[in-house]
Amino acid sequence: MDLEDGDYWKSLINMSLTRFLILQTLNRQPSHGYAILDRLERFTEGCCTPTYGGIYPVLKQLVQGGYARATAETVSGRKRQVYDLTEKGRNAYQVAIGAWQEVLPYINKIVDDFMG
Repeated sequence: MDLEDGDYWKSLINMSLTRFLILQTLNRQPSHGYAILDRLERFTEGCCTPTYGGIYPVLKQLVQGGYARATAETVSGRKRQVYDLTEKGRNAYQVAIGAWQEVLPYINKIVDDFMG
């Protein structure tokens, strides 16, 4: 751990943001991994885009925890998993929204104080 390394801080932020954005994406509609990654990249304009290696463990944890389900589908001869939130996952997304709404004003205050 190197607290003077910007990549360290960015990775901490990315871990949390990735989980939240995956929940948000799946709350809108079922998606496969590539579509999720594409949406996150467009949404964050490449700033906080996780890698494939970063989203698939999260998706696996969501399925194992009962927050999402995965359904296999074949498109153009290629198999892929399509993920969809369960009711438990939708509840988790609502809790996550509340947590972000609670924390963001303080993050903004800290950033504003730093800039001021």
